[in-house]
Amino acid sequence: MSYVHDNPGGTEAHGVDLVDGDAPAIRILVHGDLPTTIEHEGRAWLATGDAHDGGDDGTPPIAIYRPV
Repeated sequence: MSYVHDNPGGTEAHGVDLVDGDAPAIRILVHGDLPTTIEHEGRAWLATGDAHDGGDDGTPPIAIYRPV
């Protein structure tokens, strides 16, 4: 299931995976610049600086966030 997190700062969309241990990641789309933290379903998530699944067609990689 995907969610959209609106963030002022642009119209580009970035994929973000919220990763908590071995639980399945929650993938969301963030419009605008990627923030350092994201609030989702009552939890705070912090950017790790890691990413994966960079597309061959020039799409940005999916950023990884973990719970604070």
